[in-house]
Amino acid sequence: MKQRILTALGITAVVLPTFLYGGLPFKLVVFFFILTSLYEMYAVKKDIWPIWMYFLMVGLIILFAVLDLNSLYLGMIVLLMALFVITISFDWFTPLDVGYIYTLMILLTTALRAVFVAVSYGRIELLYILIATYATDTGAYFSGYFFGKHKLNERISPKKTIEGAIGGWLFGFLIGIAYAYFFVDRLPFEFMVLCSAIIPVVSQLGDLAFSSIKRYFNIKDFGTIFPAHGGVLDRIDSLLFSLMAFYILVGIML
Repeated sequence: MKQRILTALGITAVVLPTFLYGGLPFKLVVFFFILTSLYEMYAVKKDIWPIWMYFLMVGLIILFAVLDLNSLYLGMIVLLMALFVITISFDWFTPLDVGYIYTLMILLTTALRAVFVAVSYGRIELLYILIATYATDTGAYFSGYFFGKHKLNERISPKKTIEGAIGGWLFGFLIGIAYAYFFVDRLPFEFMVLCSAIIPVVSQLGDLAFSSIKRYFNIKDFGTIFPAHGGVLDRIDSLLFSLMAFYILVGIML
């Protein structure tokens, strides 16, 4: 637990100032996480896939992040067709690989677009998503550690408990509302209450979703860059889903 806490504090000490400062440091941190996440996705199959697959993913993520919605929709159709062309052309790329890449490309594209949407309101609003997500993660960890007795989904994540999930939601909800009340002034408070109720649920879904991917590929972590936390994807899996939820809620309600 000590190593996990120290690593989390170290990440916060590096990331938080860049979010508050903005500008180039903020952009560098965002792209570091996106590009490293992409590499960790690629690394699962790096013994089979050529390196140009990674650079193709990088180029497409950057392109899809800045397209308008109509062009993005067309781009995703073209991408799907192109992935099947690769499947037909090379025996090292299977239909299951199509699903793997396509799903994660949509996920990362949506998350990056959500960052742009949140920042359009202000970095304080983006910081809200991080705080609500990691408050949930922290609440779930300690609730499960001290009170966990009933397994949440032993097939996918043997250590997670129902008590941890409930504690995570409660802590994330309360911290999210408190942060929104005192610091968020560019978005309606009623909207922030809804976000605070939904993000703790969705963030835990993201954690389980990536756990299922690791189970499928029979790996413990996506990487080793963060001691006791694993790779970048292991650290931001829940955040990616929180960003998607925020993106959807903004699109529907604002």
